[in-house]
Amino acid sequence: MSNLDVCYLERALVFLKKYQWIFNFRNTDVLTKDVLANLPKDWAEYFNGINVDNLHGLVKGNLEDSAPLDFKYLIDEINELNCKQTCETVESVESVSYKCTGLTQKKVHEITLLAPVINEICQETKCDLIVDIGSGFGHLPHMLFEKYHYPVLALEVSNKLIQTALENQTKLKPASKGHVIFKEVFVNKSSAGCIEELVEENFGPDKKICLTGLHACADLSVEVLKLFSRISKASALVIMPCCYHRMNTDFKNFPASSLGKKLFDKYQAYGFTGEAFLRLACQQTSGTFIRMSKEEHEKHAQQCMHRAVLQLVAEMENCTLRRLKRKSGKSNALDIDVGFQDYLNNLETTHQLVGRDPNKRIKVTDETFRRKMYEKWTEHKNECWQVEVLMGLQAAIQGICENVVLLDRVEFLKEKGIRCYNRKITNDCISPRCWALIAMKSFPS
Repeated sequence: MSNLDVCYLERALVFLKKYQWIFNFRNTDVLTKDVLANLPKDWAEYFNGINVDNLHGLVKGNLEDSAPLDFKYLIDEINELNCKQTCETVESVESVSYKCTGLTQKKVHEITLLAPVINEICQETKCDLIVDIGSGFGHLPHMLFEKYHYPVLALEVSNKLIQTALENQTKLKPASKGHVIFKEVFVNKSSAGCIEELVEENFGPDKKICLTGLHACADLSVEVLKLFSRISKASALVIMPCCYHRMNTDFKNFPASSLGKKLFDKYQAYGFTGEAFLRLACQQTSGTFIRMSKEEHEKHAQQCMHRAVLQLVAEMENCTLRRLKRKSGKSNALDIDVGFQDYLNNLETTHQLVGRDPNKRIKVTDETFRRKMYEKWTEHKNECWQVEVLMGLQAAIQGICENVVLLDRVEFLKEKGIRCYNRKITNDCISPRCWALIAMKSFPS
């Protein structure tokens, strides 16, 4: 890692330690942790007075003259950390066309932009076989074969996905049989021998391998970095990590590098780089936040407060919450109190209370519980906009958090003598995890 990157990591950790109150909590705990109490009085007044355009300007690093002076200092620090170039700037090649029924716009966007980059890196390193980790239904492997004629070993842990991929191959991609081989494998750092055997068994010896992975979730991306360093015939790596917050929170794989561990010890970073930090690092980017309309921001602010009130009252009742479905019912009501009433009416289908006292049973429909919900909503509903501005601050520092994660992974491979850099592949407003980690053991002659 360059001295510039080391300096960036240090400065980022100092900044994040100083301002951890902005992000070091679950957003549903904004009331239970009394997060807004951290706002200086003049900041709170300023937050209440800004409109959506001001909020978007804040996230982009532009403030009005009326902003409190120390708040301007905060934004200046964010601007400086956001503008530092921490990744090699390489323009991605144009996407290639690919038609397949059943694919979302996001998935098409991702594979059509990633495939030509993989081809480019394979050409640079003279790789003649691709091993795709987490191949899913096989769309990326099929594109790499059809467009660039690479044989692909497609590895997937899910037997169900493998069976579907094989059925699709028979029906839709019969020409790829014998060239795109699907295998059920649980991939981790210890899989080097297994993968090398599969390569030789299906494609013969003396293959030069490029490891790839789209949406290498949670710990998988770090496990693949370790794996890459262990496979002797792997010359290149192109992997797009995601879901940082799903990593084991024992700090086994984050930080991954020796330098990262040293800096984390120096700045006591383990206390503010846990799940909340990692969740922010893989949230929507600031570009998505500033594209929200006034109405969308208002709805989002109210929904955040609805959930915060529920969390607060549940804890008051000595209960934990169990979510019954991924998304809660949303109200189209213009009146915020009617919107809260709609949220309350939907609770029975969206959340369940689990009492810590087994002898005390409480339901979200109990009159006492609903009354307390009303009371806390009435008490805090005027703070909705402050919460939304706080979410804007989180959006402003999201990129800094992700930089820390990505640079640590770059350093992990560089410490092993492997050239490595991050490269932006996709439009972050379509696919937020837009970075690919690219590594090469051999350099072009």
